[in-house]
Amino acid sequence: MSEKYIEIKNLNFKYENKTIFNDLSLELYNNNCYILAGLNGCGKSTLMKIISGKCLCEYDKVKVLNKDPFRDTTLNNDIAYIDNNWGTQTVAFSGYNVPLHSSLLVKDMMKDLKNKYPERNKELLELLCINPEWRLNAVSEGQRKRVQLYLNLIKPFKICLLDEITVNLDLLVKDKFMNYLKIETSRRNCCIVYVTHIFDGLEEWGTKLIYMKNSNDISITNVNTIPSIYKFLLTSFKQDFVNTVESEGTLIDINLKNAGGYSHGVIGTNN
Repeated sequence: MSEKYIEIKNLNFKYENKTIFNDLSLELYNNNCYILAGLNGCGKSTLMKIISGKCLCEYDKVKVLNKDPFRDTTLNNDIAYIDNNWGTQTVAFSGYNVPLHSSLLVKDMMKDLKNKYPERNKELLELLCINPEWRLNAVSEGQRKRVQLYLNLIKPFKICLLDEITVNLDLLVKDKFMNYLKIETSRRNCCIVYVTHIFDGLEEWGTKLIYMKNSNDISITNVNTIPSIYKFLLTSFKQDFVNTVESEGTLIDINLKNAGGYSHGVIGTNN
């Protein structure tokens, strides 16, 4: 039986004077693999941060497992939120999200969780083809990403939020990983939300497509009614891009914040 895991009601959210969501409402249910798509800057990453409790919102507007994700930190036990900021740091005058060059061995990371969930630990090591002897300063970006997924998923989750996280995975590992997530939704009644710009092969994986058009216009479509997600979104994106340019113009205010900082790459504050 379907159970409501995520509920957003009439949410307003902005970065300084830039409105991201205006009267946004959304409901997501367990036992679903959601594909979250939209043009760059439409608010996908912001939505994921809000659901995971990384952003402060109006009280009683966002409920995850019937709790406030920002104000109730017990939800950290039920939410796996994975983005591209893991294992990185910002270095002044050098770069944003620069990978940490740690010589720490994979087998020495998060030992308590591995001991608590030995079967999941073994399963994920095999699934992601990870060598416990790897050092983070001696692996490729794709291998680093696999280590990130492994460490973040050892603890069982009810909600898994993936923000552009599979981009560095090779095809074979990605296929095994996505199949694993699909199985997780059914065997443990999970809810998975997957942000991506690579839509090939998702017709068999996803159950519902969440299409974000603008600050409060979101549509949810059953994937089994869409012959090709790629063609469907390409057509929609073309029209939305034309409408966006006509309504907003092509110039970007370099002082505007977004989910990653400022629009011209300067990191935002925590205000």
